[in-house]
Amino acid sequence: MTRPATKRRSTLQQRLIWEVFERSKRPLNAAEVFALARRKRPGIGIATIYRSIRRMVEEENLTVVAIPGETAYYEMADREHHHYFHCCYCRKVYVIGACPKVIAELTPPGFVHEHHDIVLHGYCNACKVSSK
Repeated sequence: MTRPATKRRSTLQQRLIWEVFERSKRPLNAAEVFALARRKRPGIGIATIYRSIRRMVEEENLTVVAIPGETAYYEMADREHHHYFHCCYCRKVYVIGACPKVIAELTPPGFVHEHHDIVLHGYCNACKVSSK
């Protein structure tokens, strides 16, 4: 199990929050982290979740996944480059596969492509029936 590279003391609660991210296969928002962490430590507070997430982002252990119009999502920073699917119904964010090779071809002549982000919006398997 990988531990976050921290410069400060790590508490049991911070380690629990780190484990929540480590086990997750998709980006999580603070409310999702709170719900998952409470399963193991019912007394954990939402302020602890926010403080720990902020610290992990500052120390570059977590990456912010920004979806326009949504709350911030977070994932472990050491993950390979990938893109996202955002469910418009349940609001969860899922990781989708590797980059399409055509991205580099979209760069206008004479321009230099530095980076990109792709977010697909629609309905996940669980919600596609519920949304109709």
